[in-house]
Amino acid sequence: MTPAHRQTVERLADFVRTHGGGVVATNAPGACPESAWVNLVADDDGRLVFGTNTASRKFANLGADPRVSLVVVSGTGQEYQLEGEAVVLAGEPARAAAGLLESRHPGSGGHDPAATRLVEVTVGWVRFVDVAVDPPVREETVLRALSSEP
Repeated sequence: MTPAHRQTVERLADFVRTHGGGVVATNAPGACPESAWVNLVADDDGRLVFGTNTASRKFANLGADPRVSLVVVSGTGQEYQLEGEAVVLAGEPARAAAGLLESRHPGSGGHDPAATRLVEVTVGWVRFVDVAVDPPVREETVLRALSSEP
């Protein structure tokens, strides 16, 4: 990872840690995209984690197509627009992600912990926007190639 990419990842992780949530959009097979607010956490490598329920449309969509987009906003003019690939975690990685999510969002295990799944997003494309400054800032970074097929 280049120093510029490392800086982008660190800024993204700090932003997610500060603001704690965003909207994730998944791709519904043969239908409209589905978007939902999720509690988010970021690890030091810029991977994002959120929880979902096995009965949700989001979970079904991720099984058909792992590509997602996310938007995380500050409420004061800054936002990150992201594209990435999601994977549903199992075993020790899921337990570690659950601990990370619970530390930032207590009670995030959901109403039905047996049906809760942890999802990790590896970010490939990042756009940072800050319209609170003049001139506005818009920065795009490609961190890694993403698959174009579901």
